[in-house]
Amino acid sequence: MTAGGESADASDLPGEEAVDCDFGGEPAEVSPTLVNATAGEQVVSALSPGPMTHVDGALSGPRRALVLGGGGVLGFAWIVGALSALQVEAGFDARDVQLVVGTSAGAVAAAALGCAVSVDQMRRHHQGIPAPDDPPIAFQYDATGRGLPPRPGFGLGSPRLLLGGVRHPRRSPTLLTLTGALPTGRGSLQPVAEMVTGIAEGAGLTGRWPIRPRPWIVAVDYWSGRRVVFGHDQTGSNGVPNVSLPDAVVASCSIPAWYPPMRIAGHPYIDGGAASNASADLLVDEPVDEVYVLAPMASIQLDRPRSPVARIERSIRRAITRGILADVAQLRASGKHVLLVSPGPEDLELIGANLMNPRRRTAVLEKAMETATVELRAQLVGLSTGPSARRSWQPPV
Repeated sequence: MTAGGESADASDLPGEEAVDCDFGGEPAEVSPTLVNATAGEQVVSALSPGPMTHVDGALSGPRRALVLGGGGVLGFAWIVGALSALQVEAGFDARDVQLVVGTSAGAVAAAALGCAVSVDQMRRHHQGIPAPDDPPIAFQYDATGRGLPPRPGFGLGSPRLLLGGVRHPRRSPTLLTLTGALPTGRGSLQPVAEMVTGIAEGAGLTGRWPIRPRPWIVAVDYWSGRRVVFGHDQTGSNGVPNVSLPDAVVASCSIPAWYPPMRIAGHPYIDGGAASNASADLLVDEPVDEVYVLAPMASIQLDRPRSPVARIERSIRRAITRGILADVAQLRASGKHVLLVSPGPEDLELIGANLMNPRRRTAVLEKAMETATVELRAQLVGLSTGPSARRSWQPPV
């Protein structure tokens, strides 16, 4: 669950000058094909260019995708609050979208949606007030968040990534390469793995990858620095993903120096936010009409904190925001309607500088429901209802 992503230049700290926000590795190629994730099945179903339909063939309106960015424990809380507001204001169930691109904290939410956990169920569990018929979600939020990371191990996290950066400096951004110099973290993401395993079992998806909505879980190959999209890139000869959903989510959440890399088939992977905080650009060539980007580490409207630590955090947010806005511009240029929601000053005051502090998670979630509602209403101008609904809005810049 990353607290960063697109690169922030030191020159950005005192002012508002532009920085290079392209902290992405070599972009993963994305094809307009989704595969059926049922073990043993070899059916490959291409994304239809026409309107999406339910299983019974009923039209479900515009083809939609969600992009859920990274942001630690509090970023996840903010995502749940923002999703709650989105469902009310835009008038659709988040589980009915076609694709969900999830990075770090956003990967956890993407997996939950793919396993048919509703936003309301996530919200109630997060608030500690689950309904009697809610699915059990075995997760203690305090277990993966704390003031500071555990003392890391010794040695370089990925000498191979560092050496590759020296030999081929243009292959991956400098800041991504430098994560190879960080020591190996000693935190544990076992609670996340157990939670995803539990909700997958509850949805009857043990050993299978969800297909509606289909989660694309973003991580980074810790040897090459390449961005990897689990649920799309890592598939076997029969088109079925050859990585489990829990392993993919843990890989996407493995913050360098906080948690150890997730090894899948002997290969190390780290937090997807090391390459791109939200990876919205993955959808440029996808046949979807509407893209909803919820980015807890971006901020269109920043406050002006006095704390030096908070000011550094805001400078990182500025850089991440510019990178995400660049992705939004690409999506718009491809003909898609794009809505971008990010924390505002009221959210930032609650979030503070440590996104891994679980003590504020309920307050952050509830505030996000309020502030995201206001932001969504400002963007969803002329909202109509029905299968052919279209929006006439532009996110603020």
